[in-house]
Amino acid sequence: MSSTLYRSDHLAPVIRLTERRAGATLLVRVGLVSDEVVYRWVGIDEDATIAECCEIVGEVFGVEDVGADAPQGRLLCDVLKSPGESTHFSHGLWSFEMQLANVYPRDESTPPSVCVAGSGSFGAAPFDIRAVNARLMGEVEVPGLRAEVREFMARARGHDFAPLMQALDVGAGKRIAALPVEAGRLERDAFWSLVFALTCCAGGETAHIAESIFASLGHGDLGIGEIRALCAESLASLDEIGGERAPAEMLDIYRQLMRG
Repeated sequence: MSSTLYRSDHLAPVIRLTERRAGATLLVRVGLVSDEVVYRWVGIDEDATIAECCEIVGEVFGVEDVGADAPQGRLLCDVLKSPGESTHFSHGLWSFEMQLANVYPRDESTPPSVCVAGSGSFGAAPFDIRAVNARLMGEVEVPGLRAEVREFMARARGHDFAPLMQALDVGAGKRIAALPVEAGRLERDAFWSLVFALTCCAGGETAHIAESIFASLGHGDLGIGEIRALCAESLASLDEIGGERAPAEMLDIYRQLMRG
């Protein structure tokens, strides 16, 4: 099972670059230009220089001496100005395309760079997302999570949710402890798979993300409809709580669900 959280054919901008407030994380897909499917999804501070991006590309693919088409001193946000735009990096004869997908607001708790997903290996070493993020940002502490959420994260093979949770900044505050209402592990896993997928704010890719997470727990390859049916009562309650909130505005609800 790969650690894929996103599909490469989807670009879903969350915030228009021209409308955002100061401080943003650019979610980019960095893919090897070849017949093999090898890519990484990385969140990078918009103020990172291209030189720093060369180091990041090197870390996520496990190589050194990465070059770039864009000038080393330029800021990433000046190179990738709107979703769909791309730039290229190189290592020897290999080329990597970095394409902007989403833009997220950032605060002081957001790491400068984090690998959120990926698929395929480059070189002899297999892709290990936890090892990649250890190189990028060191060990990540995620305080404030309910015990069930921590246990769920530990069981989801091939997924590293800690950086996502750090960026979400669960912290202290109100809790929604009544959900999920289902008692069985299968049903509760279905609910949390959907909640984690929704937290990614990936639009039409949410279904694929939820299916990937659920399958990584060892439950088999169920479709999104089957997963939703397993926790229908909890989802109905979540819809009532969320009301007419936009997906990005639901993040505070997800924080309340995950708080311990």
